[in-house]
Amino acid sequence: MSADLHAQEELAHIGRMIAELERAMTGRGDPTRHAVMRPEYWQRRIDVLMAASTNEPLRRDAAALRERLADVFADAHERDTGQAGEQRRRLAAENEAKRRERRRI
Repeated sequence: MSADLHAQEELAHIGRMIAELERAMTGRGDPTRHAVMRPEYWQRRIDVLMAASTNEPLRRDAAALRERLADVFADAHERDTGQAGEQRRRLAAENEAKRRERRRI
């Protein structure tokens, strides 16, 4: 399996999981109690794919997923308190900084 094909499959999986996070954020309870339900987990996986790939369309797709992930948790800001809230705010700020950097390139 080529590295690009594997990366595309990984992005598709991450996209499906972000959809699950979107659904979970509309429910009750704390979906972030499990590692795979935390944005940092998926952000790191996206970052690894972006760093390893020179395929520009794949990098654009990964960047779009990063933004979507940030939006999922930014939309839930009214529920942000404590450490989980701080992590979400930091993730959103990091994503915004990366968006600005990409626009300058």
